Amino acid sequence: MYDKTEKYYTELIELIEKLPVVDTHEHLMPESMRTQGKVDFFTITMSHYASSDLISAGMTAGQMEMLRGETPFEVKNAVFLPYWDKTCNTTYCRALSIAAKDLYDIDVINGSTLPELNRRIIAKNKPGLYKKILEEKCNIKYCLWDQFWLERPEKSDFFRLSLRLDDIIYVNSAEDIHSLEEQYNIEIRTPEAIEEILEINITRHKSHGLTAIKTALAYQRTLNYEKVSRAEAVLSMDRILRGRFAEHDAKVLQDYIMYSLMQKAFWHNITIQVHTGLLEGNGNFIRNTNPALLSDLVINNPGTHFDIFHGGYPYGGELSAMAKMFPNVYVDMSWLHVISPTYARRYLSEWLETVPIKKIMGFGGDYVFVEGVYGHLKIARQNIARVLAEKVAEGAYSMPEAKRYAAMILFDNPDALFSFELKI
Repeated sequence: MYDKTEKYYTELIELIEKLPVVDTHEHLMPESMRTQGKVDFFTITMSHYASSDLISAGMTAGQMEMLRGETPFEVKNAVFLPYWDKTCNTTYCRALSIAAKDLYDIDVINGSTLPELNRRIIAKNKPGLYKKILEEKCNIKYCLWDQFWLERPEKSDFFRLSLRLDDIIYVNSAEDIHSLEEQYNIEIRTPEAIEEILEINITRHKSHGLTAIKTALAYQRTLNYEKVSRAEAVLSMDRILRGRFAEHDAKVLQDYIMYSLMQKAFWHNITIQVHTGLLEGNGNFIRNTNPALLSDLVINNPGTHFDIFHGGYPYGGELSAMAKMFPNVYVDMSWLHVISPTYARRYLSEWLETVPIKKIMGFGGDYVFVEGVYGHLKIARQNIARVLAEKVAEGAYSMPEAKRYAAMILFDNPDALFSFELKI
């Protein structure tokens, strides 16, 4: 069995490494912002992910901020290396090592090689970097861009906008409402005014290539959105505006606004992308992020398409059930392959057994810097090839089926989900 699996893996990885990819999720800074700025190895790679592991291993927040600042490289290096040695086993760090080797010809990241790696990163930090890495080396045809860098991004065939409206939904006080009034020059006394703000944003961004709406409110609150009546929402808003409200009132209003957004996504035929599972950084409430908490929202919005992020890590089984039961729930493996390749393979194998193949999205880099995207995608391709090889070896699929499923997972499925055509 092992020999068969390796034979099939070799054949599949050769194909999969050449397949085009739709990247479902990125936070990349605009190339001009990166190439015009002062960068080094640390300001680029310590923007997230590996930085969280270094802090988990004992680095202080102050030391991390120093790495991200303008301290001399030699000083940063001395602080960084002891923690890198304690952390380089993780896949967050492995993705950096892959990028260093394949993009900058540095075989290993250590005290001897870091100065040269730094010089090469600086030397290649010039216009054309994104095209070289994302399009030529990764063979990504386009990616969905969840960006917070520009107020209004330019329309692009390659970077397709995934819009966040969380600041409109997450109303906790009268001050939040007054801030929205000032920003949009609209008097807000009823929930309809906030619904109008949602519509303004969606309509405005459609001309800039709006492809999806992303919510990451799991960082701030539970994913349990309950269906509430307009009367309940009006009462809670009135209490909030008068400053005589309980914590429950904020949730009632937020839940009502989220349901309104789901309806607008249906009317505009726009997919909703939902952060579930692991939270970036160091310290938060993982219990709020289980994708099963979305059941009420999904059941009550059957025409809205939910792209559930990050494989629900660590709630993969719950996501399996959600995607199997509900026609409008899709599995998205963005970020997942660098969280844990083992988890990604284990649950991809399960999803292939439980979820219709058209509903599995195989890759989203979820990085701020392009080197991370490259390292992540290489691991993702290996994971997909490994799982499909095992399925062929055990007789579940033929080799032609496995090759077709690989193409669907990496390109066809997300291309269909994020098109403007009718999705079901």
